[in-house]
Amino acid sequence: MTTRGVALALDAITHRFGHTVAVDSVSLRVEPGEIVALLGPSGCGKTTLLRIVAGLLRQSGGHVAVGGGIVDELPPNERGAGIVFQNYALFPHMTVERNVGYGLRARGEPRAEMAKTVARMLGLVRMDGYASRLPRQLSGGQQQRVALARTLAVSPRVLLLDEPFGALDKNLRLDMQIEVKRLQRELDITTIMVTHDQEEALSLADRVAVMNHGRVEQFARPDEIYDRPASLFVATFVGTASLLRGKLVDGALECAAGRLALGSAVTPAAGAVVVAVRPEHFRFVDDLHAGLDATIELVLPLGPLVIYDVVLRDGTTVKVTTSRGAGVTSHAPGDTVRVGLAAGAPVAVFAE
Repeated sequence: MTTRGVALALDAITHRFGHTVAVDSVSLRVEPGEIVALLGPSGCGKTTLLRIVAGLLRQSGGHVAVGGGIVDELPPNERGAGIVFQNYALFPHMTVERNVGYGLRARGEPRAEMAKTVARMLGLVRMDGYASRLPRQLSGGQQQRVALARTLAVSPRVLLLDEPFGALDKNLRLDMQIEVKRLQRELDITTIMVTHDQEEALSLADRVAVMNHGRVEQFARPDEIYDRPASLFVATFVGTASLLRGKLVDGALECAAGRLALGSAVTPAAGAVVVAVRPEHFRFVDDLHAGLDATIELVLPLGPLVIYDVVLRDGTTVKVTTSRGAGVTSHAPGDTVRVGLAAGAPVAVFAE
């Protein structure tokens, strides 16, 4: 089975009604065969957007277009979008085989064709041999595979995933993330995934839309989101970032804790600024280098890495990540250190 990806365009405005979170002037274009993650905290509007695409909610303004055709007036079953919910929504009284074939039966597919499609889908999600089982006889990961097979059986043009891994434990969640990525690539199907898990979004998606209060703060590739956040919210919500406040002078941040050279790539800015720095971009430097004087407060070994909680002399706390091993100087709580930036490290600067 090959499902060619289609472009999906979304331009939506909706107001809060009932328990639905409002979205405000959201405009996204998803390219054919692309997987896009809607990432944000609870209540930011990401599930509302997904439901608008599926046709389960109607936006108060704008349009939804699938493959170049506007689908605003079409009911959910005619939009070409298949959705997998967080709770999988399997019919408990039906076998795996009948669950997967449900959509095909509903649209009157001939029995012989339906049987072939169901068998193909179960093979695709690696659930051969489970056709006669009931959902209660399956693990969470197996139920998710069945839900995916049921959605894919009707050949949707767009696949919608609503927190698909939320009910799984960590190890199984990773396995299913890999499986979904494999299926999505194999079928070349345009996919939108809702998640609040940053690692999930950054590892699975081709592009990520970071949402906050019903708006998209940034829509870009995962590396751009992480290295070049467009707003202070994105910098602090995605990954870990230490915030330093001060003024920019000749390519350096001057603050109460000292002077931190930021490099020539930083755009000059007048007035007070906030600089966001990832833990792995800090370095411990000697007294001959400009930097921020600090004291080690906490040391957390984490496999091949060590995470230091460091308190600057003005009371600001930053996190510094270093590798473990030969040639790397280790520090203990109470040590006095100086913190600088790695050469070429990306930093994000925002007006205060």
